Amino acid sequence: MLRLRAPAKLNLGLRILAHRPDGYHEIETLFLPLRLFDRIEVEREPAPGLRLEVLDAELPTDGRNLAWRAAELACRASGLEPALSIRLQKSIPIAAGLGGGSSDAAALILAVEELSARPLDPDTRRALALELGADVPFFLDPRPALARGVGERLEPLAGVPELWWLLVLLPFPVSTAESYRAAASELTLPQEGSSIASLLGPSGVTSSPLNDLETAVARRHPEIGAARRALERAGARVTGMSGSGPTVYGWFPDRAATERAAGLLEPPRGARTMVVSSPASDSGDWGWGVAKW
Repeated sequence: MLRLRAPAKLNLGLRILAHRPDGYHEIETLFLPLRLFDRIEVEREPAPGLRLEVLDAELPTDGRNLAWRAAELACRASGLEPALSIRLQKSIPIAAGLGGGSSDAAALILAVEELSARPLDPDTRRALALELGADVPFFLDPRPALARGVGERLEPLAGVPELWWLLVLLPFPVSTAESYRAAASELTLPQEGSSIASLLGPSGVTSSPLNDLETAVARRHPEIGAARRALERAGARVTGMSGSGPTVYGWFPDRAATERAAGLLEPPRGARTMVVSSPASDSGDWGWGVAKW
């Protein structure tokens, strides 16, 4: 049996740069892996077929689930008979802009490779991940990175320290596709690329990130603005919406300050809060991949 941990990620800032002929958008964003994990167990079975069990979340357990599709595609690419039992314990909130489904999919690609003993070449692995979703390639080797294209062109960032975040998890989903459509309709595209990489420095977050999706999403969901104001009152140095939302984050200088703020915060009705950190870029502490826990 293989046991894996699949981390969440935070989007720090997001710029929409241009429309693409395939219906997607050229973007620029910063990806940060978080110490917040789904846990996955994968085991070979004697009888053919994929069997998926999901714990702590109401998700489909067939081909509508991204993890199931990832296992199927990876088995085909690796030449492994699809005879697997998969147990997925969810901790990453669903449809929250934290990448849980994409991370689970990347974990299944790596698990199937390990079980097949036939590693995919890097280009094939990345193409398989991209077929499943724009941010799945990031989770194949998650570390602080500047992401361009649709999120698949990754440039790892050096010198990023450990960062502490207080997340406000709002009690409603947001459609990523609708968020992009609404935001792009209000922007004059194409836009020039920004210096979004300069948002991070050795001492932390250097300035407030700009998220081109936030205005349109917050117009429909004023709780996003309310969550940011609550974080600011609690002492957050920087606040923002992660990706297409609805999760809102606040950055604090250390763990103690983050935990104090969590005790003081008055979030919007129905919201949950969570204290998490993102590892330093040189720590090697990704808690990820085919690893025992």
